[in-house]
Order: sequence, then structure tokens, then C-alpha cells
Amino acid sequence: MFNGIDLYSDTVTRPSSGMRKAMMEAEVGDEQKGEDPTTLRLEEQVADLVGTSAALFFPSATMANEVAIRLHCRPGDDVIAAEHSHVFFAEAGGPAVHAGVMAKPIITSSGVFDGEMIQHQYRSMKGPHYPVSRLVIVENTTNMGGGEAWPSEKLQSVIQTCRELNLAAHLDGSRIFNASVSRGTSVRELANGFNSVTLCLSKGLGCPAGAVLAFTRESYPEVRRLKQLMGGCLRQSGILAAAGLYALENNVERLVEDHQNAKHLAHLLASLPFLEVETRAPSSNMVYFQWKGKYCSAEAFLEKCTRQCVRFSLVGKNRFRAVTHLDISREDCDTAVRILEKVGDNN
Repeated sequence: MFNGIDLYSDTVTRPSSGMRKAMMEAEVGDEQKGEDPTTLRLEEQVADLVGTSAALFFPSATMANEVAIRLHCRPGDDVIAAEHSHVFFAEAGGPAVHAGVMAKPIITSSGVFDGEMIQHQYRSMKGPHYPVSRLVIVENTTNMGGGEAWPSEKLQSVIQTCRELNLAAHLDGSRIFNASVSRGTSVRELANGFNSVTLCLSKGLGCPAGAVLAFTRESYPEVRRLKQLMGGCLRQSGILAAAGLYALENNVERLVEDHQNAKHLAHLLASLPFLEVETRAPSSNMVYFQWKGKYCSAEAFLEKCTRQCVRFSLVGKNRFRAVTHLDISREDCDTAVRILEKVGDNN
């Protein structure tokens, strides 16, 4: 276990005492039989929040995304998404393995695109020789794209184009609450028009595990079957669902603090001569920066910082990511930058 200022990801948070208490006192049953009351309550709350008619609890957002792709596609179909979106970049080739689909990546540094860019990737040729473009996936906020919260006009452009081309639309909203807080827009509005939505509980909301996939009631039997097929059915999952219910009540509004801390961190990092910050005013909780030092490699710099009890992640040859979260304070950001400055000056 790492003991220090951990900016590696917002997945490293530990459940608070209040969340642990809620988990310990959760009313439970057999989730696989649909008899866990706490899980059912979480699913109902998320469906209402998103504006869909059904939802199911999953062990992870990756599994929820993979089930959504399998739900909307058939083997050989095209899936259109940003080149570095999570489904293409960090799900171990799951779309190919679980759904047998082909990736049609949109080249975009921010992870954000519009309807015109979908049109360029859409396979217009029809006939028995050609794959069928079937699904568009939006990741909000973007991860490798810099943690950007999508502008509403871009989302509307995507949904409109999907309707015109008869494409299904899935929202990988693993950090949708960050997007909601950043844009001052409700989750329901951000999810409007999508056929399915993934919400992750173990990132900004601070839960130890879990995600929810929201979709239409008509798809419930198939989603339930796919959840079983992929090994996602659980027993007394109310222990984890209780953490989700606690997080929805207590950990959403406070995300603004993470965003403020990210801006503060970016401002401080920009003063270090051996680093180049990509975005001085990040829109959510991620700060990306480049290593410009001459006397050691990016890997060596990261290793030295980790030994000094500041950890972040290396996501490219010279590119770092630091993520603020509920276990990171403003003072932690100040201390982290002082340590980085000391490490950098010694190279």
C-alpha cells in the first residue's frame, strides 16, 4: 500500500468512516435472484437520476461498458469512438473479445468530437461484403483527452448524427458526475439521447468498487443475461451498493473541491521549469504535464518522486497525469509541488 500523496488516480480513494458504516449496516439479499434490497434501491435511484427505465449494478465500469457494446452490436459491426477512449485504450481489447466488433477510432487529442467527425468514420457502403457501423461511444469526462467535460453542443451534435444514421449511442460516463459539476448541467441532461449509460462509483465518488449500467426496460432480459455470461452476477452486493447510495448523497457536490484543487495544482506545476503543463485551467480533476528535464528520464523522475512519497502516473513517453480526489487536500497539492521542485532541482 502506498502511503503518501497519491495523485495516481481517483480510484485510489479509501472509503470514509461514514461510507464504511453504511456498508456494514446494509440490508442484503441474493443479487443474482434480484433479492438484494439495497442493490435494487441503488439501481432505481440511478435510473431515475439518468432518466432511463432500468439499471443494473456491476462490479466495474469496464464490465458495464463491455455489456453495453455486446447489447448494441453483433460480431463484425463497427464501433466509433475517440482513439484514446477507455473502451479502446484500457479495456484489454474487450470489444473485440466480448462482442467481436471492429474499432473505428476518431482522431482527437481532447477525446471530444462532433457529428461531422462521426460522418467521416461512418461506413456508408452497404452490402454483404461490408461491416455495419452500429454504435458510437462517448467518454465524458475524457480520460486520456485531459479530463475534459464535453460541451453540450458537442453532445447534441453527436446524438443528432446518431439519430440520422440510425446508430446506437452509449455514454461511458465513468466520471459523469465530474462532467455534471464542471458544466453545471444535470446528469440527466448529459445522458439525454443515449441508449445506455455507464456510471462508475469507484472513481470520483470514492466507493471501493462498483458501477451501474442504465438502459431501457425492454433491454433488461438481455442485459441481465449478458451480466451472467460475463460473470458479473453477485450475491450480497448490498454491501457495495450501500457505498454507492452513500456516495450519491454525500460525495457529488464536493467534486467541485477536486476541480479547484486540480486548477491550483496545474498553476503550481506550471512554475517548474522542467515541466510543461498541458492545460493551465483543467475542466475537471485531471492535470496532464510533460517532462522537459535533461538530466534523467521521465521514468527516473517519477521513481524519485514516488520514493519521496508523491505518486502520479506516466501515460506516455514523457507525459504524466495527476488526479485530484477526496483524499487530496489543497495542502497536499502544495506539498507535492514542493517535493517535485526539490527532486527536479537535484537532476
